[in-house]
Amino acid sequence: KTSVHAPGYACTAVASNFVMESGIHYAEFQFQFQISGGRSFIGVARPMPNLDLVRYSNGIFHFFVGSWYDDFLAARTGEWGSSNAHACHYSLKTGGMSWTDWDRDTEEVSWEGMERCRTGDTVGMLLNLDGGTLTVYK
Repeated sequence: KTSVHAPGYACTAVASNFVMESGIHYAEFQFQFQISGGRSFIGVARPMPNLDLVRYSNGIFHFFVGSWYDDFLAARTGEWGSSNAHACHYSLKTGGMSWTDWDRDTEEVSWEGMERCRTGDTVGMLLNLDGGTLTVYK
C-alpha cells in the first residue's frame, strides 16, 4: 500500500521505472479529499524509460500538455508497438475519460456507466495489456 498526499492546490504524479509488458494489472485508489475543480485525474501512460522526469517536477504535470507531446514521442521505445493510445485518464470530477496519441488534443469522452467520485470513494483500474483495455471500477 502506498499513500500519496497533495494538500491544497497541488498536483501529484507517481512514476515508476517498472515496465509492464503483458498481463493483467490492477490498482485501487481511495480518495480522502474533497474533489473540486476540473483537474483531478488518475490514469496510465506508456513506458518512457529515457524520459527525464526531473525536468517536469517543478510545477503542474500531466500527460495531456500539448507543449510536451514532442518530448513524450521522442521517448518512444520499440515495445510500444503500433497502438496510438499513449496515455489515458479518468476524471474524478465528471467520470469522463480522455486519451491522447500525443499528436493532437483530445476531448473528454462520456461512456456507459460513467460516474463521478466523491470523498471516501475507492476507484479500481484494471489494465489488460494482452487485450488492450483499461477498465475503471467504482
